[in-house]
Amino acid sequence: MVGIGISARRGYRNPYSALASSYRWEAAAGLIAWFTLLVMLQAPAFAGEYRIGHCLHGCPQGASPENHLILRPIYALSYNTTNKSADWVAYKISAGSIGIATSLSRQPQPDNYVAETLSEADFSSAEDAELQRAQFVALVDFAGTPYWDDVNYLTNAVARKRALNRGAWYGLEWSIRNLVNRGSDVFVLAGPVYKPTPQVSALRTRKSHRVPDAFFKIVITERGQGSVFLFDQNTPVHVHHCELRSTLAEIEALTGLDFFPQNPWLVLDSLGSLVGCRE
Repeated sequence: MVGIGISARRGYRNPYSALASSYRWEAAAGLIAWFTLLVMLQAPAFAGEYRIGHCLHGCPQGASPENHLILRPIYALSYNTTNKSADWVAYKISAGSIGIATSLSRQPQPDNYVAETLSEADFSSAEDAELQRAQFVALVDFAGTPYWDDVNYLTNAVARKRALNRGAWYGLEWSIRNLVNRGSDVFVLAGPVYKPTPQVSALRTRKSHRVPDAFFKIVITERGQGSVFLFDQNTPVHVHHCELRSTLAEIEALTGLDFFPQNPWLVLDSLGSLVGCRE
């Protein structure tokens, strides 16, 4: 079963504002969008017929049909309840969405639409394995929107090695924000990679789950510029993100996902120096 959730925790503001690149739709338009969604959920071809604005050239295909598809104003994700992690997360960063997150809460929140997630307590022993509770969608990327707290849902949480989080992963996120602040909106796809044999210790919990062995991140602009990265969990903190560049073909082979299904002949023109990398 595919579950679809809409976040509307701050009063009924239109949950599709991000899909239309705006955070200020009228309430009436929001109600219409909600009704439209309920009608379209009855159609088997929902994902193919309805354009999810967080996904440039269509959302990834190939995830388990048992996954929960979660749509929120600032991101979309496909949540795998077996692994207890999203298989992919898609979002768009703009200069207006980035903000100062210093004073914003990072308290994890249970997801109203998916009960089978890891809890805050499940991450409590993560430090013992040099892991920490991290996020696919970063708070600072949406601290400038009314929906910043949506990043704290546990469906957006994942166990990531501390060294990776503070090293190459952070370095790429900083470079992306730097690019966006120079005037270029960016679409991002991120998710886990699992090897045949687990390479990272599991969390101390009785819940069935899998800690990712690696992560992918695909960064693309509407002009067709893009770069692909593959982050092994055991990447040392000093490694630069540019040393971890990959290809769409490699990530598709590792994950079984089909990226950009509405543009199957897409050829990315590398972002290169725009994200701090030399060609």
